[in-house]
Amino acid sequence: MKVNGKVTRREFISTTAAVGACMCGLNGCLLFSLEGDTPQIRPPAYAIEASDKNLEIVIDIGKAPDLLTEGNAVKIIDSRIKEAIIIANTGQNAFTVLSIACPHNGFEVEYKHDQKIFKCISVSRAEFAFDGQVLNGPPRKPLTSYPIRRQDDKLIVSIAV
Repeated sequence: MKVNGKVTRREFISTTAAVGACMCGLNGCLLFSLEGDTPQIRPPAYAIEASDKNLEIVIDIGKAPDLLTEGNAVKIIDSRIKEAIIIANTGQNAFTVLSIACPHNGFEVEYKHDQKIFKCISVSRAEFAFDGQVLNGPPRKPLTSYPIRRQDDKLIVSIAV
């Protein structure tokens, strides 16, 4: 309230506090990331080979040592593939490859080995099975699942063109 055309002390303090709270809130939004903690691998840890029908991502396990440990996962973000992927060592020499972006909101999913699921990092905490199917949460579509095979010290992911 103004007294004699001047702002009162109370009005100044309450307005300043409100503006400060808004700035803190906006700053929190700006710092919020769509990315999880899964480490990204880059060439030369993998190469992309193209054919008429598909792309093959050939991962050199020796250059991506995180994949050697059961429960670990890595991601590949590359403009040559249509969507980023997550590759998880699910145990007993088995690997799962899924699209990494949650279909509900675009946040990344992370592999949770102790729960045997992939979980969205957003507040929705959507959960996905090894085949990409939704187990829990708001997504109406599954994650895309990609075939993977092991050939000696290489993992080969096939992506249809």
